Amino acid sequence: MKYEDVSKLELWAGALQNVFTMSDLKILFGDQTEAALYKKLAVFLKDGVLIKVMRGVYATPGASLDAISNRINPDSYVSTGTVLARSMVIGTVPTRKIQALKIGRSRLYDCALGTVEHISLIPALYFGFEVKDGVKYATPEKAFLDACYLFSNGKAFPFDLDTDVNCELLNWELIQSYLLNYDRRFVDFFNQRWS
Repeated sequence: MKYEDVSKLELWAGALQNVFTMSDLKILFGDQTEAALYKKLAVFLKDGVLIKVMRGVYATPGASLDAISNRINPDSYVSTGTVLARSMVIGTVPTRKIQALKIGRSRLYDCALGTVEHISLIPALYFGFEVKDGVKYATPEKAFLDACYLFSNGKAFPFDLDTDVNCELLNWELIQSYLLNYDRRFVDFFNQRWS
């Protein structure tokens, strides 16, 4: 493997969140034929410089699952137990798995770095997130509501929404304002169970 090739990857890794799409690699090594680019990619994969996430998406060993999720679908936002654990609203959740919500079909992506689960969300509920370092994250209150909403539709979580959530750490005024966007059936379910 050529030192210059690895240097090019390292130079751009930070700007691309350590995640490269095939388009990124074509631009980065644009002076080469497609066959030569695929040969170079095979060497990167064999030597562990890059890890295949899915077809057309590759990450460095130091890439975060948050960044991988964002590069797969920039409109997704990290939510549910991932955000609740990081906000210390619940105990720990698996470190090698994140859940993110997006409009469209649910998908699961497994790679050597862990698992990214993209969960389908209706357009009316696509709100309640902030951007940090180029990645969208639900507020803890929206992450709780996302988990409750998905639970009401049959989704299971590795934590108990009734006993594992420290609700005192959540802003209930914000939750009530968020609930205005949900259908009446869910609001009634939520209020009976958690209010």
